[in-house]
Amino acid sequence: MTIVKHFRLLPLGIAISTALLGANSYAQQTDETEVIQVRGIRSSLSEAMDLKKSAPSIQDSIVAEDIGKFPDQNVAESLQRISGVMISRQNGEGSKISVRGMGPQFNAVKINNRTIATTDRGREFDFQSLPSELISGADVIKASRANIAEGSLGAYVNIATARPLDSTGFNAATSANISYNDLADEYGNRVSAIVSNTFADDEFGILFGFSRQKTTNRVDAAGTTHWGSFQADNEAWITGPTTDVNGQDVTQGTIWYPGRGTFTLDIEERERTSANVTFQWQPDEDTTHTFDALYTDLSRQAGSNGIQIPLQGSGWTDVVVSENYTLLEGKRTQKPIDVLMQERGQDSDTLALGLNSQFYRGNWKLASDFSYSKSSATPKGNTLVAHAVNPNYDDSLDIFDPNYINGQIKGLTAQDYLNVDNYGDIMSIDTSVEYNNPAAIRTHWNDIQHKELEDEIFEAKFDASYTLDSGPIRSVDMGVAYSDREKSQQVFKINHGCYNTDLWVEPEINTPEEQYLFDNTLLPYNTCGQHIDLDDGLFRINNVSFLADESGNFPRNFVLLNDFNAYKEAIADIRQEPNWTQEYLAPAESVANTEETYALYSQLNLEADVQDIMISGNVGLRYVKTKTSSEGHRRFRDSIRDIYEQNEGVIVEITYTDPEALTVEKDYSHLLPSANVNVDFGNGIFVKGAAAKVITRPALEDTGVNSTYPLRIRADQYNTKSGNPYLEPYEATQYDLSLEYYADNGDAYSAGLFYKDIGTFISQKTIQKDTGYVAVNQNWGTFYEYSEEQTNRSGGKVSGIEVAALHYFDYLPGWLSGFGIQANYTYTDSKDDEAAKDEIARENVLSAGNGLEGFSENAYNIIGFYEKEGFQARLAYNWRDSYLKYRSGPVIGSNGLPQHVQDYGQFDFSTSYDINETFTISAEAINLTNEKIVEYADVRERVTQIQYSGRRFQLGMKATF
Repeated sequence: MTIVKHFRLLPLGIAISTALLGANSYAQQTDETEVIQVRGIRSSLSEAMDLKKSAPSIQDSIVAEDIGKFPDQNVAESLQRISGVMISRQNGEGSKISVRGMGPQFNAVKINNRTIATTDRGREFDFQSLPSELISGADVIKASRANIAEGSLGAYVNIATARPLDSTGFNAATSANISYNDLADEYGNRVSAIVSNTFADDEFGILFGFSRQKTTNRVDAAGTTHWGSFQADNEAWITGPTTDVNGQDVTQGTIWYPGRGTFTLDIEERERTSANVTFQWQPDEDTTHTFDALYTDLSRQAGSNGIQIPLQGSGWTDVVVSENYTLLEGKRTQKPIDVLMQERGQDSDTLALGLNSQFYRGNWKLASDFSYSKSSATPKGNTLVAHAVNPNYDDSLDIFDPNYINGQIKGLTAQDYLNVDNYGDIMSIDTSVEYNNPAAIRTHWNDIQHKELEDEIFEAKFDASYTLDSGPIRSVDMGVAYSDREKSQQVFKINHGCYNTDLWVEPEINTPEEQYLFDNTLLPYNTCGQHIDLDDGLFRINNVSFLADESGNFPRNFVLLNDFNAYKEAIADIRQEPNWTQEYLAPAESVANTEETYALYSQLNLEADVQDIMISGNVGLRYVKTKTSSEGHRRFRDSIRDIYEQNEGVIVEITYTDPEALTVEKDYSHLLPSANVNVDFGNGIFVKGAAAKVITRPALEDTGVNSTYPLRIRADQYNTKSGNPYLEPYEATQYDLSLEYYADNGDAYSAGLFYKDIGTFISQKTIQKDTGYVAVNQNWGTFYEYSEEQTNRSGGKVSGIEVAALHYFDYLPGWLSGFGIQANYTYTDSKDDEAAKDEIARENVLSAGNGLEGFSENAYNIIGFYEKEGFQARLAYNWRDSYLKYRSGPVIGSNGLPQHVQDYGQFDFSTSYDINETFTISAEAINLTNEKIVEYADVRERVTQIQYSGRRFQLGMKATF
């Protein structure tokens, strides 16, 4: 899809606009619209309450405190102050939002009521790409209407950028800030400017905004991945005693253990450059044309160093398990420690263009809107794994020397041990392996890969509204909308992560003698398991305080890689393959999705005065038709063979057929009725109600024909994941009821009930499939594929309560009158019995239950603020309850077990002082108490991640003209 293709519709729009402009102009309204100049916390909150009160459906809003000054440095972090809104964080910054428990994929996030292309495979919007300085406000519409676009089971979120004709004359604001991340111990900077002016008696207006940010972040993390199980009586896996915490023998039952323990230190360099420009032309009071463009370039590049404790496979002794049959203690022998070095991140850019025209002609209000957006990204995920061994063995001895110990040439013998202590949240170890010594580092497995993502959207909308002169029907809205979206993913990988495929010849091993030779010989062209020594100068020892707020005897000092490119060159020399990092297209993992939508709607807007009670509302119907297509390749399993690796268990190698092209098309349509009512009792009390049928289309990443194709895996970890191009959308019927009170001084209080009956849902099922192959090594038996598939099913029910309050202490004397408090609380209950029934029952695994993913039962915000004589301060605390993140977690995590996120709360503080009408100084502190994110599997003792991102501080100066 190209911009040229779809802007062929522009002549039609221009023709309509010209015809309307040339017609006789009639003023629809004689009242001039009052422009509110927002400055300060109280003005911002008051205007947000006015928007909430007068909205045609139930919504909440946030408004900029001044031009170029949003309440927080991150838009998502401002939205979380709204009742029912919760956020997820990436490297400590607000990233995506959930509303009333409905995750990011269920919320339609728009900019100026337009869909913006994203750099994710799904529909979720990442707020990290959006600079807050260019935003004038945001509405969170929780009750649907026919005249807003479909696609949300949670909320329709519209983010507005500033318009020059909203504030006539010359306006400008510029700011410069210095930031500091205390964990990274690094400074960053952020500059912005926004300038607008109007000309020719305010007939023309232009606005230009610019923002640039550069920061360095650090994340300290520890966790576990690749969770697996073995039977207590499996002598092939456990060669020593197994007891419980009371010392009693455990002779049967399924024991769950982490396949790997991880400790990582990430340093991320982030740069974001954004610019927007808006042109407006208002030839008369009845006509306005607006063209705007927004561009963002975001680079996030991270280098990660750490170690990985490889625990998968057989060879356990001295095992101690908890009452939940979680492995708490154990011993392994002749095991290396993985040195885990990763390059992660992506460069992305997003362009959004829009042309909007509005006309008043008699009783008609007409509008056309054309928009185009394109985003591209190149995320990479390079994983370089070396082995740390025991470097103290004499490698000059011949392998047949009487003093030679089996394995010592590779730095590991039966005398080398690894003791695991998994009692606390972070795994502690005791080992003879020197993971903190550059001389101990040897070669192993490497993976180089990246993706090329593109998202391209064209939208066209025509809206009309006719105002009636009398009667309860005050106006009729109608309109049509069209959207065309193409989202694609191309995956590129290296040929092989271990060896030179042209030169390496795998030796035949048929006798114990041949096995001995293989285990004690350093073979060329191959890095995996060979333990070829690497230059010590490639590494240094970690000398920064790692996970300083956590206690325990876990690894804190490990080797760090000095130069990723130098390491790759060293691997090239060993493989004798200079271009081993060259990446090739993987057709079967690449996919392109297209989606065309057509919409028609009509809405009646009602208003009546009944005994001094004003009743208003709307009732409408929206019809939408969707056509989808997914294009890619599929492969099929060809052969399976199993091999045995010492202390690694059964390894299975799988081959597949060549990729076969596949295209799947689908279409579906929906009728979406909605009704909203607002009763104004005239004394500040409002009662609002709403009912609607709503949909959310499947995530585009879930509807692809692509699949994963593991080639060499452990027999208990044959996990595949496939898309499903036949998915139907999520469907729900929702009801809302709200009681609101607005006092004359600006105080506001509200309480609301909401209920969603989800008729159609999409969930990930893990299906156990018999491959028909029997693995003979270690008497493994039937070899199963665990297939993760997205499927439709009936949904659950969501209900909840929202309460919110805004209170000013302006009745207090003197300086105390500047205080105020804003607070809200949301209770959400979700029930999904069918999801619980679909789970695979596993011994000693706690079911995820019947709750929906992403739902925190309780969440609240408390914000205390002060504003007086140019001084402002705000202390905010945001908290959300624990929630189910995945019903079946990813391999790099709980590996098929349910995965949860522990409750989380965070303090943020900001303050500013107006030196005069032009200059303001400000300071901000985020995550004051240095909170951590904790994730765990089905039970709390099975921790999958603990993550610290540190505190963020900012000091700045702003000038307003």
